[in-house]
Order: sequence, then C-alpha cells, then structure tokens
Amino acid sequence: MTSKPKRITLSAVVHTYNEAHNIEACLGTLGFVDEIVVVDNESTDATVALARKAGAKIRTFKGHYGYPEPARVYGLSQLSGDWVFILDADERATPELAAELTRLTQDPRACAGYWVPIKNFHFGQWLKHGGLYPDLHLRFFKRKQGGYPEVGIHRGVKVRGSVGRVQGDILHYSYRNLEHYFEKFDRYTTAEAERIVAQGRKPTGYDLVIKPVHRFLKSYLNKLGILDGLPGFLFHVFSAAYIFASELKAWDTYRQKGELLPVGATLFKRKK
Repeated sequence: MTSKPKRITLSAVVHTYNEAHNIEACLGTLGFVDEIVVVDNESTDATVALARKAGAKIRTFKGHYGYPEPARVYGLSQLSGDWVFILDADERATPELAAELTRLTQDPRACAGYWVPIKNFHFGQWLKHGGLYPDLHLRFFKRKQGGYPEVGIHRGVKVRGSVGRVQGDILHYSYRNLEHYFEKFDRYTTAEAERIVAQGRKPTGYDLVIKPVHRFLKSYLNKLGILDGLPGFLFHVFSAAYIFASELKAWDTYRQKGELLPVGATLFKRKK
C-alpha cells in the first residue's frame, strides 16, 4: 500500500542570480517549509547546482530587469502550498521566525498575510537606527489571497484580507563588499530612473539637490543613524546618493531626448 504524498502547506520562493556564495546558507534556514522553489535568473555560476543539491525545485526565469519582482511574480505561479514565504538569496530566516510561521500555518484564526521585520546588515554590522528597524515587508501570506498588483522595483505584495505582524526576523546581508554595492547601486538606480521616466515625472532641482540632502539629515540625524557608527554613516550617505543618481539618470534621459529640464529655477519646487 503506497502512502499518500505529504500535503504542501508552506512554500518558499527564492529568487537568484549568481548567488553561489549565498544560496546554501539561505536554503539552510528553510528546513521548516514543505516546498522550496528557486527562481533562477539564468545564473552562470554554481547557484542552480547548489540549490538542486539542497533539495529545491528549480525554475528558470528569462529576462534581466535589475530587480527581483518580475521573477518573484513568476515564482508565485509555480508554488503549491497554502501559504507562501518569500526570501531572497542574501537573506536568512531565524529559528524564531521559522517556529512562528510554522505555527501560523496551523492557526485557523490567522490573518491573510503578515509583515515580517528585517534586520539589515551593512558593512558587517546590523544597523539598528536611522529608521532601518523594523524594516517591515509583507513576505508571508496565504497563496490564494496575495500577490503583486504592480510589478516593478520595490513594489510589494498586497493581500485580500487582514494583515498582521510576526515577531521573528529575517536577516539581510546585502553586500559582500563595496564593489558589489556599487554594482547593485548602478543597476537599481537605472531601474528607478526608468520608472520615473515611464511615469512621466520630470526631475526638478528639488529632486536632484534638496531631496537627497533631506533624506540624509532625516535618517542620519533625526532618526539617529549616527548611532550606528561608520557603517551607519556610509549607508545613509549612499542612500542619499541613490536618490541623487536615480533622479540624475532620469534627468539625463530627458536631456538625451532633447528636453533640458531646469535645475536652478526649480530648486525649491517640490512636486506633490
């Protein structure tokens, strides 16, 4: 007599692109899920082999957008579980989070989705201040009640139903070194600039100058990012630079189309 296959209650989806240095540690924290689907963006290193060895199902996603959301959307269509947990290759689920998510999958009173706090580690240190914790993302939800209504950079999951928050953390180790940081910086600011142009928004002097400075002062001083030492200073400087580069790339796109947007005359022109 053959036994019935185990019901898949909780599925995890992980997006990868050349994450051989991360994937084993990431998947090693997902032992509590019933199904792991790795959506690989045509990696050229050992990512796929390592993920397969760890027992994950592999799905290939073609097309490089510079950000993970399109691959995640595809990944959601490949899952079988009642619940979904989204994790990136440079993230780890803590044991406390694993126990909490497991319990919630069996709770008939559970919400449709849950915000998960993320501990961001930059330059070897957890950044506790500057508004970086808790960095809440909707990463755990009932599969048939959640998804991405809008696919784009930094666009999140929406669910139909009530939303709660868990206490356990995701640990996020974003950058291996400065070279890796600036590679992602260039890719993400280009994608952000493309989004700005696609929306028809035209950068002003305020966007290019005042907004980045305001971001730095608000996060580093008002929200006490200064307490995180040099790693905190670097992070908030680079965050301000991210805004500047994104807006500047969008400004330059208009320039190349023959439209030179004014900067000085719009320095204090903040668009609502």
